[in-house]
Amino acid sequence: MNFRFAFCPIILLLSVSLSFAQNVNVVIHGAASIAKTDDNFVCVTLDWWPAEKCDYNQCPWGKAGILNLDLRYGALINAIKAINPLRIKVGGSLQDNVVYKVGEVSSCPNFMKREDGLFGFSQGCLSMERWDQLNRFFNHTGVKLTFGPHSIVVEMR
Repeated sequence: MNFRFAFCPIILLLSVSLSFAQNVNVVIHGAASIAKTDDNFVCVTLDWWPAEKCDYNQCPWGKAGILNLDLRYGALINAIKAINPLRIKVGGSLQDNVVYKVGEVSSCPNFMKREDGLFGFSQGCLSMERWDQLNRFFNHTGVKLTFGPHSIVVEMR
C-alpha cells in the first residue's frame, strides 16, 4: 500500500512537467562554412602539465607534458609517424602561464604548485634548448604544428 502512495507524487510531478513542454523548431542555414578540414584530419594536444599535476589522488600526467616528455622514445616516434598526417597542438590549460626564454629573458622558472596560480601552478618556462629539442622532434616525425594560445600555425623547416 505504501508503495503505491510513494509513486503517486512522482507521477503527478511528471505529468505537470510534461504539460509545460513546448515544441521548438531549429533552423540551420548551412550555406556558408566557417572552416574546413580534410577527411583524414587528426589533431592531438601536447599540454604543459608538470608531473605534479594531480586530481582526485591521481597523477596521470607523469612525464607526458611538453617540458618533460621523452622525445627519443621510439614507440612514441613510430606512433606519430604511423598516424601521418597528424597535427599536434602545443598548448593547453597552462599556456598563458608560459615564459619563453628568448632574447633578454633571464629567468626560466619551472612550474611549481601554487594555490593562487592559474590552475594551482606558478609560471613555467620553455627554454630555447627545449624548443630546439621539440623542433627536431616535430621535423623528424613530420607532424604539422599548431603552437600557442592563439593557435599560431608554425611551419617547420
